[in-house]
This record gives sequence, C-alpha cells and structure tokens, in this order.
Amino acid sequence: MNVIENRALLRQVAFAAGLIGMICLMLVLQFTTKTDTERERARARTTLETIYRLQASNYQEFGTYLSSDRGNTSDVLKWDDMPGRYEYVVIDHGDTYVALAEADLDGDGQLEIWRIDPKHPEPVLVQED
Repeated sequence: MNVIENRALLRQVAFAAGLIGMICLMLVLQFTTKTDTERERARARTTLETIYRLQASNYQEFGTYLSSDRGNTSDVLKWDDMPGRYEYVVIDHGDTYVALAEADLDGDGQLEIWRIDPKHPEPVLVQED
C-alpha cells in the first residue's frame, strides 16, 4: 500500500470509530437521563420508602404509627415542606397505616397515586396519571 491509500484507510477507520462513539454516547444519554416526570416519581417513591422506615422505627419504639392528621407529629412529619409536585398523606388506623403520594403530573385533573403500608415496603402504583 502506498501513503495515499494508508491515509484514506486511516480516515475511514477514524470516521467509523467516531460514528460508533457518537452512537454509544447517544444510547448512554438516552438510557441514563430522566424526564422531570420520572424524577418526580423517583422522589415520591423515595419519600414513601422513608416514611415506611420512619413508621417501622416509631412502631418498634412506641407501639404506634404516626399520622399526618395528628397535631403532635408536626415536628416529625413535615408534609408542607416536601419538595416536588406530590402531596403526601399518612392515615393511621391504629394497628396499621397507609401512606399515599398524590400528584396531577400532566394537568388533566386525574391524580397519580402511590401507596405504601406496613405489609408493602416497596411503593405500589395504585393509579397512573
């Protein structure tokens, strides 16, 4: 092979490698970036998991669950200060509780609802927006 053929082959290989690199980068970005809605859902699930751990700890120590309805839990459960678009409600039923995260993510008036309780440590999607 002469010098001109070597340079042409080198350019073709460099172009192909660059193209493959760009495709790989696009795939990585596609599968690793989240939309605002996905970030909101992840935050809601994480918050519900935190509520689960808080409730389990409180029940183990005091034998009761915390509720967002009680005035005496305002120092522990600060629902008004929660970031994001979800609203959180914890309903105490004596020997159990239900924690809900609700939000209208697309503005159509229908709520998306996630739920967690003592028997389900992983948040469950009850109703999709």
